[in-house]
Amino acid sequence: MSRAYKGVRLKKNRVYTVQDLMDAYKVSQNTVSNWTNTGLRPSDEHRPHVFRGAVVTSFHDQRRARKLSQLRRGEFKCVACKMAVFPTSDSVTFKPTRSGASFLSAVCPECSASIHRLGSEADLAVLRDGPNPNTSEDFAHEEKRSGPADIGIIEDSLGSVNDRIIHKWQTFAGRYSEKTIDRHLESIRFFEKTIDQKPFDRLTEKDVEKCRSTLKRALEAEGEGALSKSTVQHHASHLRAFLEWLLKQDGFKRLPNDLSEYIALPKAAYAAGIPTQPRPYPTIEEAREMLLAMPDRTLRQKRDRAIFALAFLGALRADTLISLRFGDIDVEHRKIIQDARRSRTKNGKSQQIVWFPIPIEFEETVNNWCQRLKDAGFEGEDALFPEAGCLEHDLKFAKIGGGRLPIMRSKHAVTQAFKAASANCMQAYTPHSARHTIAHERDVRPLTHEERRAWSENMGHENEQITDTHYAKMSDDRRFEVFEAMIDDAPSIRSNPLDGLTDEELGACVREALSRKRQ
Repeated sequence: MSRAYKGVRLKKNRVYTVQDLMDAYKVSQNTVSNWTNTGLRPSDEHRPHVFRGAVVTSFHDQRRARKLSQLRRGEFKCVACKMAVFPTSDSVTFKPTRSGASFLSAVCPECSASIHRLGSEADLAVLRDGPNPNTSEDFAHEEKRSGPADIGIIEDSLGSVNDRIIHKWQTFAGRYSEKTIDRHLESIRFFEKTIDQKPFDRLTEKDVEKCRSTLKRALEAEGEGALSKSTVQHHASHLRAFLEWLLKQDGFKRLPNDLSEYIALPKAAYAAGIPTQPRPYPTIEEAREMLLAMPDRTLRQKRDRAIFALAFLGALRADTLISLRFGDIDVEHRKIIQDARRSRTKNGKSQQIVWFPIPIEFEETVNNWCQRLKDAGFEGEDALFPEAGCLEHDLKFAKIGGGRLPIMRSKHAVTQAFKAASANCMQAYTPHSARHTIAHERDVRPLTHEERRAWSENMGHENEQITDTHYAKMSDDRRFEVFEAMIDDAPSIRSNPLDGLTDEELGACVREALSRKRQ
């Protein structure tokens, strides 16, 4: 069986134990030990080992990218799993050739395939004594530098002295969603990079202040190094929470008690410049025209049209869209069942979403797709939007062999659907623009207060203020247009209140004024 591990996607900022790697790659502990013996670097020298995700991914990428001319002494390139490997010494056989070279054969420790190469006595010596694959600290991981065998790596994928305490934080952060954990880890790694990988148990107020200054400069910067107001706010918030947790851990309690206070930024820093323009979104009529212009000849194109239509029909996020199952769509009652136990939803929110009252073409597109799946024998647990591989042939053959069709793990299909829909537009719209469009539709309709509230709650918002704050923000151009229309429609202002009165009206005003004067 081939084990190229291309389907395994570790998260670069996370820290993994040996058991975590065994579970992710479905290998034994001996295999992980072999990796460390042949170049995989643990985060530190302590046991049990922990590894940074970026380091493990880089290690496997290097082995796949290694060419025959780059093989180290005793190393083989496996044709089956595409890995550069060191076989066990007991599986190696040596056979001299007529030309005087040596022909080595062995068994790949990763996939058990037969591997061969021309070698030398030096290769045999390495295999007998154990591999020594240039594991100096300078060349174990590198990318832009050149070293023995020109093996390259990602510069920032080196292990960190802080990985062990970060792994402990990951255990604490299990109460958060996976996405939230990733966002916090991005902030922690940003902080670590800012202070030059300094151990967290030696932090000072100056280190935290240095990070705060970096965030302030990033708000004012342009181009490379610039960060948005939202990103800076989240970094500051996440780092404050992390530092508060850190001060409670054994070995870190001697740090200054007010360390977390030094990351707070002044309000004036967030007002450094004019706010950026809100992200563009189409009107519902423009979205309708985009839908009708999308091609629908192949099954994949029909699927993309259904993805685009359902994004507007339910104001759904891309991750939720792609994780829906066939049974989550109630065509008869025009509803979407958003179950957080089955679908990937924000903040684990479950709800029933009624289809928004938008042009009938959106509803017809989704209905036609669901009917096609039903005719193909799809059941409740099958993916509503199958992988592209299942669409290469007729859907009737997708269910052969039994079992259910799994949901997609990546949001790429949603991005591509919106890219196809925007092909003939001047502006490229993102999947999240559908939610802005639906929020804007609420604002332009003459709805009652109760109807506006129902509209916002159907979008998954607790109140109207959330919709107003985060969605369908008005651009400067639109604001100018609204004001121009207000000025054009406004009644002219008279410089003199008596201007424009008839003689009779003017005489009545004079008589009334004289009467008041006599009184």
